[in-house]
Amino acid sequence: MLDALYTAASGMLAQQTNMDVIGNNLANANTDGFKAHRAAFADLLYTEIGSRQATAQGQVQGTGARVSAVQTSMAQGTMVDATNLDVAIVGNGYLPVQRPDGTTAYTRAGALSLDAAGNLLTAGGEFVLPKMRVPANADMQSFTIEKNGRVSVKVNDRVQVLGQLQLAKFQNPYGLENVGGNMWRETANSGAAMLARPGTPGTGDIQQGFLEKSNVNAVDEMVGMITTQRGYEATAKIVTASDEMLGIANSLRR
Repeated sequence: MLDALYTAASGMLAQQTNMDVIGNNLANANTDGFKAHRAAFADLLYTEIGSRQATAQGQVQGTGARVSAVQTSMAQGTMVDATNLDVAIVGNGYLPVQRPDGTTAYTRAGALSLDAAGNLLTAGGEFVLPKMRVPANADMQSFTIEKNGRVSVKVNDRVQVLGQLQLAKFQNPYGLENVGGNMWRETANSGAAMLARPGTPGTGDIQQGFLEKSNVNAVDEMVGMITTQRGYEATAKIVTASDEMLGIANSLRR
């Protein structure tokens, strides 16, 4: 009966983690470029039971459950209209940016802006790579980011090319490390970033004037929340039942 308590406790912890994942998904339902997560479960080690207790199916019993991984869904998010400074990536690519500490990260959030010097930044203030600067006297109505990443603007009624955006692709994007702020960082599991011009195989295109929203499906997450709550309640009842059985066993000794 003590084993039942530990088994139930492991199940409750796993369900609590699953609820945390669902809560994070719902909290980011309106976050640009956010990718939903899903908790994956695995059963724990099995232990041998006594031969007298053995059944025809075997002589082992499980010891509970655990969260084996929190997986990321890389499905495309919904496209919404935005300003001509904003971009959406249609495909599997990531926009490389420079973080304040000088390291390179990658994002799907294409809400861009300009600082006082005209540098192209993300909403979080990271420099878009390669760095490019918009002249102060540029006509921002003519600011253009083509599907292939070519950035241009009119200055004194003449088109001036500011630079060429690149997109990063990874051998295993599921191995990227999420570092917050809509940013991912490459790891040994993801492989090194391979930079290429938008439109090349595996990177996708750039759509100016659009933003990719979160791929969280609120209805699915609410259903998952109810299922997780019911699972937690059912597992908690095991604790109650085991406690009652232990109480009965102890009373027999009196």
